[in-house]
Amino acid sequence: MQIPVINLAPFLDGSDKQAVASQIRQACTDIGFFTIAGHGIPLNIVEAANAAAQQFFDQPPAAKHAMQAAGGMGYIGQAGENLGASLDDATSVDVKESLNLTLPITADIWPATPSQLQADCAAYYQALLQLSAQLMQLFALALDLPEDWFADKTNAPRTILRLLNYPAVAGAATSRAGAHTDYGTLTILWSPDSRGLQAKSRAGNWIDITAPREHFIINIGDLMMNWTNDQWLSTLHRVVPHPDTQGQRRQSMAFFHNPNANATIACIESCTDASSPPKYAPILAKDHLEMKIAKSLGQDVKL
Repeated sequence: MQIPVINLAPFLDGSDKQAVASQIRQACTDIGFFTIAGHGIPLNIVEAANAAAQQFFDQPPAAKHAMQAAGGMGYIGQAGENLGASLDDATSVDVKESLNLTLPITADIWPATPSQLQADCAAYYQALLQLSAQLMQLFALALDLPEDWFADKTNAPRTILRLLNYPAVAGAATSRAGAHTDYGTLTILWSPDSRGLQAKSRAGNWIDITAPREHFIINIGDLMMNWTNDQWLSTLHRVVPHPDTQGQRRQSMAFFHNPNANATIACIESCTDASSPPKYAPILAKDHLEMKIAKSLGQDVKL
């Protein structure tokens, strides 16, 4: 099975919005992952943020640990998080470190060094805020809803830009990020080399997910699956060492888009009928996110 590539240009220029929405509906139903082209974000903005991230991770440990902050923000070092634990798997150990940023820029989360990190990552962050809003419009069309249906539920979204560094590891069996699902509405992922990322198909097979540098990888999260009454998949995925990249470092940047903290996630009308009643009780987005983050960090979290 191949992850579909979807060109956003006909949506962004207005020439054929529904055709793009139909492709997204199919991808979210089949696997919950797709890659996008024609998104309009210049590659130099993306690569500048990634270069700044690399410089941050290349700093001495003391400089990085100085940026630790509450609630899983700022820097998280090796063994500081176990993504598998968000699904109650306490056996896996993630081999990664991360810098977790949110806007507005604050001194306790955003490092002052390297000097260009704040400007480069903020520019990238702003571009992804716009892209995520456009994707939410597409999601609405794909669900036979008005294009602005999600607007009042995501006009103050909780968003996090997560810069990730996977140090070189020896041994093909070592997991870099345990199998997990994402928590919110959607994730926008970019990596200069995405090999090692895998998603689990409906048939139970692990599928390699790769994308060229000009594309983003998109997947939906748990709250979108709740909203759609399981019609769309929040897919289990993981990061493992790829056979062709043994002994190499790996970097990626993940942007997590979540609904407004006070948004109530309840089954969308177009996703339920007499033969398919709602599977989930309504839940506040904030309550779901706190529970998932607390499990992954092994500590209580209040957002």
